[in-house]
Amino acid sequence: MPRVYQTRQQKAVQKLFSARPEDCLTAEEAYDQLTIAGMEVGKTTVYRAITRLLEQGLLRRYAAQDSSEAASYQYNPCVDSHLHIRCMDCGVLEHLHCDEVEHFSAHLAHHHGFTLDEGQTMLYGLCKACQGKQQEKK
Repeated sequence: MPRVYQTRQQKAVQKLFSARPEDCLTAEEAYDQLTIAGMEVGKTTVYRAITRLLEQGLLRRYAAQDSSEAASYQYNPCVDSHLHIRCMDCGVLEHLHCDEVEHFSAHLAHHHGFTLDEGQTMLYGLCKACQGKQQEKK
C-alpha cells in the first residue's frame, strides 16, 4: 500500500471534522473555520484534503438538496452501516439506528430484490424542534 503523505494543513482539516462528528460542513465552511482558528491554509488545500479523507473513508459526502448548493461533508467514525436523517429547515443530521430500518432494508431485499446502500442514503424531513417552530407560526 502506498504511503499516504499528510501535511500539517491536511491534518488540520481532518482534525476539524473529527472534532465535530455530528456536523456537516461544506468545503467553504471548513476553509472558513480553519481561517477563523488562525490556520494558514488555502482553499485548494482544503478541497484536496477533503478528497483524500473521502478516499480514505474518513468523511462522507452528502449531495446538496438543490443543485445550486454545495455538497457537505461529515466525519465518518462509523464502521457500521446506517441511514441518516436530515432536517430540511435547520440542517441537523442524525444517525438513524433503529430496528425498523433493518426491517425496511430486509423488505427491500426480499420483496424488491434491491440492496440499499445505507452509507449513501439520506432521509429528509423536519426535526422535532423545527416542527414545533412551524406549529407556532400557524
